Amino acid sequence: MNLRESSGIALGAIRANKLRSILTLLGIIIGVMSVIAVLSFVEGLNRFVSEKLLNAGSNVFYVDPYGLVTSQDAFEAVRNNPHITLEDGDALQGAIPHATMIVAQAGTRGTARYRNKEVRGVSISGRGPGYDVIDDLTIARGRHLTELDDQRRRTVCVVGSEIAEELFPGLDPLHHEIRLGAESYEVVGVVVAKGKLFGQSQDRFATIPIRTFQKFKQERGEFGLAIKALDQASMPLAQQEVRNILRGRRHLRPGQPDNFGITTSENLLTIFHTLTGGIFVVTIGVAAISLLVGGIVIMNIMLVSVTERTREIGIRKAMGARRRDILTQFLVEATTLSLSGGLIGILSGVGLALLAGALSPLPAAVSWPAVGMGVAMSAGIGVFFGSYPAWRAARLDPIEALRHE
Repeated sequence: MNLRESSGIALGAIRANKLRSILTLLGIIIGVMSVIAVLSFVEGLNRFVSEKLLNAGSNVFYVDPYGLVTSQDAFEAVRNNPHITLEDGDALQGAIPHATMIVAQAGTRGTARYRNKEVRGVSISGRGPGYDVIDDLTIARGRHLTELDDQRRRTVCVVGSEIAEELFPGLDPLHHEIRLGAESYEVVGVVVAKGKLFGQSQDRFATIPIRTFQKFKQERGEFGLAIKALDQASMPLAQQEVRNILRGRRHLRPGQPDNFGITTSENLLTIFHTLTGGIFVVTIGVAAISLLVGGIVIMNIMLVSVTERTREIGIRKAMGARRRDILTQFLVEATTLSLSGGLIGILSGVGLALLAGALSPLPAAVSWPAVGMGVAMSAGIGVFFGSYPAWRAARLDPIEALRHE
């Protein structure tokens, strides 16, 4: 008996017991589907975040009091670090040979008002000259903030398209004044819409000069610095130059740790991949349990099948079928059963991932390694858990099998 004949007999047995076969496949289907769906979602998310972070500037890094804090212990170690000040930014200007731009920045949330209209949850930020290059912002109408705006602490602002549309429907917002906090600010520019990121609008903001922001907050405040290196290759040199100057300003001795943080896009990407790696491990764990249950069910069903078909096995052996033929038949049947569940799980997982990507702001991309993993796991489950029932069937004595009722 060749493999084709064994496969035909196996498929015939599966078709003859449709309901039992479907119930048997559920564990395999759920396990494979969860792996495909989650890994496709994670794959799409990784690509999306990588693209966004790299587009944000692979040669841009950020300086703030804390850096990347990923645990409570890490926060406790840096919570008393001194603030980054505008004076720190001024000290760096022109002193970093491997940087082209140093932009001071700070932010808060508040409400933007114009007459009887208001927009809540607005990102209100103070930015130094050059912020438009750092953030890759394009002006739709008007102009960006200038160095003169900052030096003279002018009460002017640039707003996102969403603010312009909600406060000034059908109007040109330029040169109108909106209220941010207790002050009125003249709108001098509207930025081209950037859309949503992870479901959050990127166009619900108002930007004012950084030194004007000090008055807005009524305090010296806590600032950060965005620094653009000459190119990606210059990043380590630019970071070291910044570190040397800030350590000198803070009178840190050799051997003392930095009391400020430097963050790059690669740092953020590493943290994100660590998080999605955790999701991957949990998913594999859940899927493994489901597949184990599915495998045990397949083994039990195949044992029942061997018992039900004992007389059939005896007839086949009496007609010349060898142990190897019976073993192959039942192994192929178990593997076919498991692969069928895997195929349904793959199709369901891909469909679920694409549906989630279509209905949510988060992207999904079919993970072909996960599809390959699904096929391999399905085949492996069938062979492993089908081996014992196949061995039992192959060892049946033909005379005893023919007597079986």
